[in-house]
Amino acid sequence: MRFLLLLGCAAACVALSFAWREPWIGAVGLLVAFAAMFTDRDDVPLDDEKRAYEPTATVRKMRARDR
Repeated sequence: MRFLLLLGCAAACVALSFAWREPWIGAVGLLVAFAAMFTDRDDVPLDDEKRAYEPTATVRKMRARDR
């Protein structure tokens, strides 16, 4: 949700820079978009084998290699 809020704020800043013809507002918008892009967390669960019925593809490949 924070990602969408920051991108909306960035888009508004860029639009205002065209409306008011102030380039620094657009630069602030681009900085906000850059910060939103790199602060967005996409957490990958590491314990998927414990919750899943079937192990991950990597685990299956390792087990098949040893046979």
